[in-house]
Amino acid sequence: MHIARTLTAFVVLLAAVAAWLSAAGPPPQTVFLPPAAMAPATVAASGHMPASTPDGLDWRPLDQRVLAGWRGPYWLRWDVPATAADAPDRALRLSLRAASQPYWNGRPLAANGVVGRTAAEERPGRVDVLRVLPPASGTGGDTLVVLASSQRPGWRLHSADAFIAVGPVASLYGHPVAPWLIAALATGALAASCLYFLAAQRGRPRVPGARLLLALGLVGLALPVIEAWRPLFGYPYPWHAPRLLALQALHLAGAVLLPAYLARRFAVAVPVGVRLAYLATLVAVIAFVPGFDGRGAALLLLSLLSATALLLRARGEPDERGPILTLVLAGALAIPLLGGAFLDGPYFLFLAVLMGFLLLRHAAQLRTLDQHNAQLREERARLSLQLLQRGIQPHWLMNTLTCLQELIEQAPMRASRLVESLAEQFDRLRESSTRQTVPLEEELALCRNHLDIVGQAMDRHIRFEVDAGPGTPWLPPGVLHAQVENALTHAGAVACAQHPFRLRVQRDGQRWTLDLRSARGSAPHRGHGTGTRYIEASLAAACPGGWRFVQGAEGDEWYGRMELTCAS
Repeated sequence: MHIARTLTAFVVLLAAVAAWLSAAGPPPQTVFLPPAAMAPATVAASGHMPASTPDGLDWRPLDQRVLAGWRGPYWLRWDVPATAADAPDRALRLSLRAASQPYWNGRPLAANGVVGRTAAEERPGRVDVLRVLPPASGTGGDTLVVLASSQRPGWRLHSADAFIAVGPVASLYGHPVAPWLIAALATGALAASCLYFLAAQRGRPRVPGARLLLALGLVGLALPVIEAWRPLFGYPYPWHAPRLLALQALHLAGAVLLPAYLARRFAVAVPVGVRLAYLATLVAVIAFVPGFDGRGAALLLLSLLSATALLLRARGEPDERGPILTLVLAGALAIPLLGGAFLDGPYFLFLAVLMGFLLLRHAAQLRTLDQHNAQLREERARLSLQLLQRGIQPHWLMNTLTCLQELIEQAPMRASRLVESLAEQFDRLRESSTRQTVPLEEELALCRNHLDIVGQAMDRHIRFEVDAGPGTPWLPPGVLHAQVENALTHAGAVACAQHPFRLRVQRDGQRWTLDLRSARGSAPHRGHGTGTRYIEASLAAACPGGWRFVQGAEGDEWYGRMELTCAS
């Protein structure tokens, strides 16, 4: 099963990434070109913008980093080779973060926004714009000159990323859509996994890490939406920096949530100092690594390496850890192999496959836990019946009734109180056996009622002392009553009257500790009977994975210590 899951997850990831890379490849007969040269535009303070390319421009070789800081107006020139002019139905895709007015072989094409001398004059253009081109010039190559301006303030980016693509109309119009069909399938599968997880989680106790996993799933759903914003819908160039910041925030969230979930899921203890150092490293990456792609790749690599270290440190559940470790290592290796292309598409495909697997396995864990809890409830019901039968066992009831008969003749008032106590005892046992948890006060009332019956029968008072702070834990019914009965059975009522019961209740955050002390007794088999099995089964059913019960002799005392993290 472990090998099959690992291979299935790995094959699905490889198939998704391969399909994306195939669909995202350059369309046929399409040429991608950066600008050949750039020059500042000299524009008068008043009058119209240039209607054609002026002579005598100070052309200089293109530098994308320098261009990223130009606000304009400025000129860009592309020299398009003759090989890009073969198709009869050509189109141009201009990618530039600016308002722009393109000129193809000196002829103006439709403007993209309005180029302006100032921000007030400028109307921002779209980052990517498509234009159908006129027929080829027939003189060899073509020339594209663009007058542009980027006057609107925004985040200073590492590179201008200015380029054009020239090719058949059908290829340029259809190229952005194909890879996103694959992304849509992956996103839909992840959304279905999230819904299935929520349906499986509803009405059940939360398994450790459930909220972290759901938050990571939301990151996986948001990433393709933000990534697809530019190629599918487009936007004016001032929105480009906020989009990149949103992507970086999602990368940072994924880098924090993935290791945090795995540490919680597989119960790997991470020292506080290590956590702070990891967060400080993530902040340092954002502050000092240049470029959004560089920061995103570094954040992703750090999260995957941290996840790998956590999975290697975890113990147990190899069937669950193996496929996750395979996917994480595959993602870590893909970053240096694919470079920036990994962040443009395969990253959220990888996250969708990983998140889908984690969500489905988490839901399967919930189903397994449900089955286990059902078995525990059946066991508890059986033991509860046994406990009720033990509470009214013929020997104890006969002794109590014999004592009652004597009291009726000798002390009618005591006999009346004993009858009332018996009725109260049976009523409390009946009511508590139908509930999963009861407040501590009700459990103490049941114990004291039982001790009162025993004390009246032997004409001795058996004390039950409680040392508890503020707050009230809720307990499975009968867990203290079973310990009291064990003490009376194995140590004897006389010893219990001489050595009173003492209960100490402590709280540490969400964890409660209840320490019950009683007379030790001499029975060698104490701690292995029906009462102990009832206590353990009740705690396991009420607090899955959040309980501990130990008991034993300590000096002249017998102690039973319960620890619960689900009490409230």
